[in-house]
Amino acid sequence: MEKRSTTQSSSSKTTTDSSMTLQPSEDIISENYMVQREDIDLYGVITASRNYKAEKRPLVIISHGFNNTLEDYDDYADALARLGFIVYRFDFYGGSTRSKSGGTDMLAMSVLTEKRDLSAVVEKLSKESFVNTGAIALLGASQGGVVSTLFAAENPTVIKNLVLIFPAFVLFDDVKETYANLGISSTDQIPAVITHKNDQLGAIYLKGALEVDSDNEIKKVTSPVLIIQGTEDDVVPYQYAVDANQLFPDSELVTVEGGGHWIDSNFNQVALPAIEAFLKNSF
Repeated sequence: MEKRSTTQSSSSKTTTDSSMTLQPSEDIISENYMVQREDIDLYGVITASRNYKAEKRPLVIISHGFNNTLEDYDDYADALARLGFIVYRFDFYGGSTRSKSGGTDMLAMSVLTEKRDLSAVVEKLSKESFVNTGAIALLGASQGGVVSTLFAAENPTVIKNLVLIFPAFVLFDDVKETYANLGISSTDQIPAVITHKNDQLGAIYLKGALEVDSDNEIKKVTSPVLIIQGTEDDVVPYQYAVDANQLFPDSELVTVEGGGHWIDSNFNQVALPAIEAFLKNSF
């Protein structure tokens, strides 16, 4: 399959399809929505049209990056809710030192525990009468992009679209480097607390990532994928996005010239229109 790659500067414009059937709204509300995963209460927020509970709308679930929280994605939630989507953001357990879902020492977190968090979120929201279960999209940033990819790979009939903002597929190589530097012969010998990329994490983080064949998981994703990556990202080198774009069966890479590993107004001048067009054109 031929791959699509688009390079845009922060002043570029992306056209959208105005013929779609979403119901835009300017009357937007945000309200807390908790999800339980085993004995963990995941804190989250729904942003949507005020009367969303009386309707059935498509859903976008936002997964935050390493040591981020749901508050870092306010602009995305507001913009997509105004287009007509229900948007759900949540804090991963142990995903941040500021997580409202707990685990703020981050020692019990890995990409696999975060995938279980996301699975619990999708399962609960899929049972709500106001969610169009045939129109569930995932939007993941950095490590949240990896987690979203892993979930989509395992649930091809559940996820309609996948949006990845500087997805941190580099983390698998980073973990292999940290593991090699430990000078041990077995994952059973990984210390309970490790220093990884200047952060204190639990052994579970390394073990979880070492279990994943990331290239194989990427190839399993059958839904359309949008990747947005900056050329000056010093956390996730641009080449990782290029490589992922080649591995996904159906994907598009939008390049933000000069973009780094953070979301700011310049990044969003490219990212938001691209995301809106991608999601709208899928209905």
